[in-house]
Amino acid sequence: MNVHAVIVTYNGAAWIGAALKSLADSTHPCTAIVVDNASTDDTVALVQRDFPQVRLIQTGANLGFGRANNLGMAAALRAGADAVFLLNQDAWVTPEALGQLVHFLANEPGFHLVSPLHCSPDLTRVDPNTQRAYLARHAPGYLSDACLDRVQPHYPIRGINAAAWLLRAEALQRAGGFDPLFFMYGEDDDLIERFAHHGLRSALLPAARIVHLRARAAQPPQSWGQQVFARSERRRSELLVELKRPGGRLAGQCLRLLAAGLVQPLADLLANHNLKDYLASLLATLRVLGELARIRRHARLCARPGAHFLDLDTR
Repeated sequence: MNVHAVIVTYNGAAWIGAALKSLADSTHPCTAIVVDNASTDDTVALVQRDFPQVRLIQTGANLGFGRANNLGMAAALRAGADAVFLLNQDAWVTPEALGQLVHFLANEPGFHLVSPLHCSPDLTRVDPNTQRAYLARHAPGYLSDACLDRVQPHYPIRGINAAAWLLRAEALQRAGGFDPLFFMYGEDDDLIERFAHHGLRSALLPAARIVHLRARAAQPPQSWGQQVFARSERRRSELLVELKRPGGRLAGQCLRLLAAGLVQPLADLLANHNLKDYLASLLATLRVLGELARIRRHARLCARPGAHFLDLDTR
């Protein structure tokens, strides 16, 4: 299986070397593609100097996680990749992990996306964020089996973050890439929902493991208003995932937006007195309302088969 690995970078000089070295040391060969989102640190220079075999795509601007990955995936498909492996810049794979994922897809034609077990901060512990947000919700059988020491070879899973995904090329051709409505957060949840809509199944492979450090470049202190906006970006993404579920009608979407964007945040404010979270939800709701026509166009588009967004057409 011809595998191309795509890593999106943004000020990732502290971690990209380990990520690329882990791919170079993999028992299953792959062609690495780095898509840099206009890093201001030494990321590009480091890749060019230490990994000259890596294909480097410089976007010239910070396109966000999904759109930059779309560039890399499109390049991989044009190069004839049978599968595309997405890896975060702050993650690394064990030497056997990629080969295990490839072997799974080669022998399980009913699955189109497979994820390794995400560990952090080392291979001995499951990543707490992954366990709380994805495994507890989408793969409770794995958690109970792990406690009883009877882990199965794989588990069907409806949600897992895109820090490490192996995707069949045909799945991207049928369901498309990440929706550019999302800048960061939520685009992976949206894509997995679209996969399921098109009959494309996803699996967790516990024997294959990565370490996801969940590290970020140092950021300057944020003002109170900047913190509210940052929280609103994540909240906006959560609302987008709900509104884009295939088959949704306008009336139902508006009711869900009212409940999730206004009613529930107000109840949380009265209970918790967290004004930042309330204002973030209010701002996110107003932003989504202003985009509702475009969101509905994207939802209708994504309900149809096609390699949507892989040419960065934002429609």
